[in-house]
Amino acid sequence: MKILHATDLHFNQRWFKFIKDIESNFDVVCITGDFIDAFDEDGIAPQILYTSKWLANFTKPVFVCSGNHDVGLSYEQEWLNDIPNIYADNAVKEIDGVKFGCAPYLRPNYEKFTQCDVLLSHVPPAYTKASVGASGDDYGSEKLYNAISKRVIAPKILLCGHIHNPIKNICRLKHTTIYNPGCDKNLKEPKIIVVEI
Repeated sequence: MKILHATDLHFNQRWFKFIKDIESNFDVVCITGDFIDAFDEDGIAPQILYTSKWLANFTKPVFVCSGNHDVGLSYEQEWLNDIPNIYADNAVKEIDGVKFGCAPYLRPNYEKFTQCDVLLSHVPPAYTKASVGASGDDYGSEKLYNAISKRVIAPKILLCGHIHNPIKNICRLKHTTIYNPGCDKNLKEPKIIVVEI
Protein backbone atom coordinates (compact mmCIF):
# COMPACT_ATOMS: atom_id res chain seq x y z
CA MET A 1 0.00 0.00 0.00
CA LYS A 2 1.32 3.42 -1.00
CA ILE A 3 0.35 6.33 1.29
CA LEU A 4 0.69 10.04 0.55
CA HIS A 5 1.34 11.97 3.77
CA ALA A 6 1.15 15.77 3.97
CA THR A 7 0.64 18.15 6.87
CA ASP A 8 0.29 21.80 7.86
CA LEU A 9 -1.13 23.03 4.56
CA HIS A 10 -2.34 26.25 6.23
CA PHE A 11 -4.86 26.96 3.48
CA ASN A 12 -2.31 27.11 0.68
CA GLN A 13 -4.67 26.47 -2.25
CA ARG A 14 -1.78 25.76 -4.64
CA TRP A 15 -0.71 22.97 -2.28
CA PHE A 16 -4.29 21.68 -2.14
CA LYS A 17 -4.33 21.46 -5.95
CA PHE A 18 -0.95 19.70 -6.02
CA ILE A 19 -2.14 16.99 -3.62
CA LYS A 20 -5.39 16.47 -5.54
CA ASP A 21 -3.45 16.27 -8.82
CA ILE A 22 -1.19 13.45 -7.57
CA GLU A 23 -3.73 11.45 -5.54
CA SER A 24 -4.11 8.85 -8.33
CA ASN A 25 -0.50 7.75 -7.72
CA PHE A 26 -1.42 6.56 -4.22
CA ASP A 27 -3.73 4.07 -2.53
CA VAL A 28 -4.50 6.32 0.46
CA VAL A 29 -4.10 10.04 1.25
CA CYS A 30 -3.33 11.09 4.86
CA ILE A 31 -3.20 14.71 6.01
CA THR A 32 -2.28 15.43 9.61
CA GLY A 33 -3.99 18.69 10.42
CA ASP A 34 -3.69 22.44 10.13
CA PHE A 35 -5.74 22.78 6.96
CA ILE A 36 -6.74 26.27 8.10
CA ASP A 37 -4.66 29.39 8.60
CA ALA A 38 -6.12 30.81 11.80
CA PHE A 39 -4.45 34.16 11.10
CA ASP A 40 -5.78 34.62 7.54
CA GLU A 41 -7.40 38.04 7.19
CA ASP A 42 -10.32 36.62 5.17
CA GLY A 43 -11.49 34.66 8.20
CA ILE A 44 -12.16 31.03 9.02
CA ALA A 45 -15.59 30.34 7.48
CA PRO A 46 -14.50 30.65 3.81
CA GLN A 47 -11.49 28.44 4.51
CA ILE A 48 -13.63 25.73 6.08
CA LEU A 49 -16.05 25.81 3.13
CA TYR A 50 -13.26 25.60 0.53
CA THR A 51 -11.35 22.90 2.41
CA SER A 52 -14.51 20.84 2.95
CA LYS A 53 -15.34 20.88 -0.77
CA TRP A 54 -11.76 20.02 -1.66
CA LEU A 55 -11.60 17.03 0.68
CA ALA A 56 -15.03 15.72 -0.37
CA ASN A 57 -13.85 15.46 -4.00
CA PHE A 58 -11.04 12.95 -3.52
CA THR A 59 -11.52 9.56 -5.16
CA LYS A 60 -8.98 7.69 -3.00
CA PRO A 61 -9.59 7.00 0.70
CA VAL A 62 -8.64 10.09 2.73
CA PHE A 63 -7.72 10.08 6.43
CA VAL A 64 -7.34 13.37 8.30
CA CYS A 65 -6.94 14.62 11.84
CA SER A 66 -7.46 18.09 13.24
CA GLY A 67 -4.59 20.40 14.10
CA ASN A 68 -4.36 23.38 16.40
CA HIS A 69 -5.38 25.79 13.60
CA ASP A 70 -8.46 23.67 12.80
CA VAL A 71 -10.11 23.98 16.20
CA GLY A 72 -11.12 27.19 17.91
CA LEU A 73 -13.73 28.95 19.97
CA SER A 74 -15.03 31.03 17.08
CA TYR A 75 -15.96 28.14 14.79
CA GLU A 76 -17.30 24.61 14.85
CA GLN A 77 -14.60 22.29 16.13
CA GLU A 78 -16.08 19.19 14.51
CA TRP A 79 -16.19 20.54 10.95
CA LEU A 80 -13.80 17.89 9.61
CA ASN A 81 -16.17 15.15 10.79
CA ASP A 82 -19.01 16.71 8.77
CA ILE A 83 -17.24 16.21 5.42
CA PRO A 84 -18.57 13.27 3.40
CA ASN A 85 -16.29 10.57 1.99
CA ILE A 86 -13.37 11.06 4.39
CA TYR A 87 -12.27 9.54 7.69
CA ALA A 88 -11.64 12.24 10.31
CA ASP A 89 -11.14 12.67 14.07
CA ASN A 90 -11.71 9.46 16.08
CA ALA A 91 -12.27 7.35 12.96
CA VAL A 92 -10.86 3.83 12.84
CA LYS A 93 -11.07 2.11 9.45
CA GLU A 94 -9.40 -0.86 7.82
CA ILE A 95 -8.32 -0.60 4.17
CA ASP A 96 -6.84 -3.68 2.48
CA GLY A 97 -5.87 -5.23 5.81
CA VAL A 98 -4.28 -2.04 7.22
CA LYS A 99 -6.09 -0.39 10.13
CA PHE A 100 -5.93 3.42 10.23
CA GLY A 101 -6.87 5.68 13.15
CA CYS A 102 -7.27 9.46 13.36
CA ALA A 103 -6.49 11.05 16.74
CA PRO A 104 -8.13 14.45 17.28
CA TYR A 105 -6.09 17.47 18.35
CA LEU A 106 -8.27 18.06 21.40
CA ARG A 107 -8.57 15.39 24.10
CA PRO A 108 -7.33 12.34 22.19
CA ASN A 109 -8.18 8.99 23.79
CA TYR A 110 -5.33 6.83 22.55
CA GLU A 111 -6.88 3.64 23.93
CA LYS A 112 -9.36 3.88 21.06
CA PHE A 113 -6.47 3.23 18.65
CA THR A 114 -4.87 0.14 20.22
CA GLN A 115 -5.44 -2.00 17.12
CA CYS A 116 -4.25 0.57 14.56
CA ASP A 117 -1.33 -0.09 12.23
CA VAL A 118 -1.23 3.56 11.11
CA LEU A 119 -2.12 6.42 13.45
CA LEU A 120 -2.59 10.05 12.43
CA SER A 121 -1.86 12.69 15.06
CA HIS A 122 -1.20 16.36 14.40
CA VAL A 123 1.32 16.62 17.24
CA PRO A 124 4.24 14.16 17.32
CA PRO A 125 5.24 12.37 20.50
CA ALA A 126 7.55 14.41 22.74
CA TYR A 127 11.23 13.54 23.12
CA THR A 128 11.62 12.52 19.48
CA LYS A 129 13.51 14.16 16.63
CA ALA A 130 10.18 14.71 14.86
CA SER A 131 8.96 16.86 17.78
CA VAL A 132 12.00 19.11 18.13
CA GLY A 133 12.26 22.11 15.85
CA ALA A 134 15.28 24.01 14.57
CA SER A 135 15.20 26.16 17.73
CA GLY A 136 15.82 23.07 19.86
CA ASP A 137 12.45 23.39 21.59
CA ASP A 138 10.32 20.26 21.93
CA TYR A 139 6.67 20.84 21.00
CA GLY A 140 5.62 17.21 21.16
CA SER A 141 2.91 15.52 23.19
CA GLU A 142 3.99 13.83 26.41
CA LYS A 143 0.66 11.98 26.50
CA LEU A 144 1.35 10.44 23.07
CA TYR A 145 4.95 9.68 24.04
CA ASN A 146 3.73 7.83 27.14
CA ALA A 147 1.05 5.94 25.19
CA ILE A 148 3.68 4.60 22.77
CA SER A 149 6.56 4.08 25.22
CA LYS A 150 4.29 2.22 27.67
CA ARG A 151 2.80 0.19 24.78
CA VAL A 152 -0.77 1.41 25.35
CA ILE A 153 -0.68 1.76 21.57
CA ALA A 154 1.84 0.27 19.18
CA PRO A 155 1.18 1.53 15.66
CA LYS A 156 3.73 0.49 13.07
CA ILE A 157 3.48 3.98 11.60
CA LEU A 158 2.67 7.35 13.17
CA LEU A 159 1.93 10.19 10.75
CA CYS A 160 2.20 13.66 12.29
CA GLY A 161 3.04 17.31 11.70
CA HIS A 162 2.86 20.52 13.77
CA ILE A 163 6.64 21.03 13.81
CA HIS A 164 7.37 22.79 10.51
CA ASN A 165 11.13 22.13 10.57
CA PRO A 166 11.74 19.01 12.65
CA ILE A 167 15.30 17.87 13.32
CA LYS A 168 14.36 14.67 11.48
CA ASN A 169 11.41 13.92 9.23
CA ILE A 170 11.57 10.21 10.03
CA CYS A 171 12.53 8.66 13.37
CA ARG A 172 11.55 5.80 15.68
CA LEU A 173 10.04 5.39 19.12
CA LYS A 174 9.94 1.79 20.34
CA HIS A 175 8.44 -0.19 17.42
CA THR A 176 6.79 2.85 15.81
CA THR A 177 8.22 4.72 12.84
CA ILE A 178 7.28 8.40 13.03
CA TYR A 179 6.86 10.52 9.89
CA ASN A 180 6.67 14.32 9.93
CA PRO A 181 7.12 15.87 6.47
CA GLY A 182 7.27 19.37 7.93
CA CYS A 183 6.18 22.50 6.13
CA ASP A 184 7.90 25.34 4.28
CA LYS A 185 5.52 28.12 3.25
CA ASN A 186 8.08 29.39 0.72
CA LEU A 187 7.87 26.26 -1.45
CA LYS A 188 5.60 25.97 -4.49
CA GLU A 189 4.70 22.40 -3.52
CA PRO A 190 3.97 21.01 -0.06
CA LYS A 191 6.49 18.77 1.60
CA ILE A 192 5.20 15.21 1.41
CA ILE A 193 6.37 11.81 2.51
CA VAL A 194 5.53 8.64 0.62
CA VAL A 195 5.01 5.75 3.03
CA GLU A 196 4.80 2.16 1.84
CA ILE A 197 3.32 -0.49 4.07
